[in-house]
This record gives sequence, C-alpha cells and structure tokens, in this order.
Amino acid sequence: MKSKRTSELTIRQSQKEVAEYLKAKGEKWTRLNDHYLRITHLVEEIGELARGVINLDATYGDPNRRGVEASREEKLGLVEDSLGDTFYHLLAISISYNLDLQTAFENSMKSIETRYPAITTRT
Repeated sequence: MKSKRTSELTIRQSQKEVAEYLKAKGEKWTRLNDHYLRITHLVEEIGELARGVINLDATYGDPNRRGVEASREEKLGLVEDSLGDTFYHLLAISISYNLDLQTAFENSMKSIETRYPAITTRT
C-alpha cells in the first residue's frame, strides 16, 4: 500500500494513514489490540531516541556505547528516525484505543499554555 503523503500532514491525516496501513496489514500482523505489545514497542523506540540524543549531546565518548563513533549527521539521522518511529507508535496506540491524537495534542497544548504562559516583552 503506497501512501498518498503530502509535504505537510496534520496529526489527524497521519493517524488516518497509519490506520489504513494497519487495516491493510490485518490484526494477525499488527496485533493492534494487544496494548501491552503496543506500549512495549513505544518504549523500545523511546529508548532508541534516548540513545540517539545521548550520543549526539554527550560530552565524552564512552567506547562501549553503541553509535558513539557515528558522525554528527549520522547521529542526527538516527534521532530523526527514532522520532518518526516514536510518532508512528503513538499513532498506533491512539488508533487502538480509538482516540484522536490531534485532539489530545490540542488539549495538551491548551493546558500547557495555561499553566506555563509564554513571556512576552513589550517594545
């Protein structure tokens, strides 16, 4: 199944694209309603994201840490890949619970902006 991706997808459009992909793959492959599996995959991706950020920003190079020898561009690429994978798994979890991730994000932003208003300066 080829996606009809545009350059600027909304969260809702991304959720729809992932839902169509998961439906095409079928429950046997996706195990969409196995929430333990869904959250385990998300945590795994967050761990990979953390490793990428640590490798990118570490002030010393632990020779035992995987990926530490990669170039800055390669490290940034790994962080970008991990962000995409994490987003995919967030979308899959929201689909499995029939939740609108766009609405969830909008509500969270309203709450964050209320609790932590941006400081504006007057000129």
